[in-house]
Amino acid sequence: MRFLILAFSVLSVSAFAAEAGEQLTMPQFPAGWTKVFSGHGKDAREGQEQVEEYAPVGQSSQKFQDKIVIETYHRLNLPLDVLQRRAVAQAHDGCNGVIEGKFQSGVNNGYASAYWTLGCKNLKRTSFGETRYTKAIQSGDTLYLITRLWRTKGYDDKGPSITAQSLREGYDFLTTTIICQEGSQQHPCGGAKPR
Repeated sequence: MRFLILAFSVLSVSAFAAEAGEQLTMPQFPAGWTKVFSGHGKDAREGQEQVEEYAPVGQSSQKFQDKIVIETYHRLNLPLDVLQRRAVAQAHDGCNGVIEGKFQSGVNNGYASAYWTLGCKNLKRTSFGETRYTKAIQSGDTLYLITRLWRTKGYDDKGPSITAQSLREGYDFLTTTIICQEGSQQHPCGGAKPR
């Protein structure tokens, strides 16, 4: 189930930069993960949508148990709750049994942000289940969607077979991920260095 909606070392992705000096910084990016996909989304207007996917060594963009997806939309400014509602609608289209977590919004390093979770008990096209933790950050006219994704066997109301430690690491990864600007007091990088 792939949502296209319109790294424990520090990873800083300046390729996603929309404004001068802006960077996506991920201090708790999982060690040993590698890029398994990079490209433009299928709904992208020229150069406006960029997608990168990361997975542990030995896993791929299509065959994975763990994945991080980073979607960057340039010149797009939408209410973050609209994105979450679209993700939920897409989940209902592709899943048998959707588990929707609470939508949370606020400010992250001076930018509007939101966080939500979605579970898919069973993907309609496979026997797998998926669990997604997603963080959205709106910086100026660029929208970032960062998703930590787990693929498991299909599951029932008891939930997926994901360890509490793995879920905690996914949550910690997302909560420490920020958009920052070097030298900015409003959007500080806090000493984070590119990997």
